Amino acid sequence: MTWTLLKADGRRLEAFRMNCQRRILGIRWFHFVRNASVTRQTGEEGLAIRICRRRLSIFGHVWRLPEATPDHSALRLAVDARTGGKPDIRPEWKRQRGRPCQTWVQQIEDDTVLNANDAWRIAHDRKSWRALRPVAGQAFH
Repeated sequence: MTWTLLKADGRRLEAFRMNCQRRILGIRWFHFVRNASVTRQTGEEGLAIRICRRRLSIFGHVWRLPEATPDHSALRLAVDARTGGKPDIRPEWKRQRGRPCQTWVQQIEDDTVLNANDAWRIAHDRKSWRALRPVAGQAFH
C-alpha cells in the first residue's frame, strides 16, 4: 500500500516506456521524433496517470472495507496522523529526526489536490470517488 515514487524514478519509468514505444513503432534515434508524437501514435496514457489511478483505486477500496479490517484501521490511522493526530497515544512519542519521507497518504493528497480528511470523506461513495480526475500529469516533469 506504500506506492510512492520519487520524481527521478518516475522520469526513468517514463523514459523506459517511451523507449519501448519507439522500438515497437520502429522509430530510431536519428529520426528525431518527439515524445508527444510517439504518444499520439500509440494512444497510450502516461505512466503517471496510470499509477495515480491505481493508487486512488486502492485508497477507495481500502476505505470501503469493513471497519474491523486491519487495512481500514491502518489507513484511518494514517489519515488521522496526516491531519495532525499522533500516530501513537503514548505521551513520550516523538517524530524521528530529519525530513519525513513522502507517505502514501501525502501522495493521495497530491494526486487529488484534497486534504486527507476530504479524500477520506469522498472515498465512501464509489461513484464520486471514481469521478475524481488524477492531477498527476505533471508528476514526472
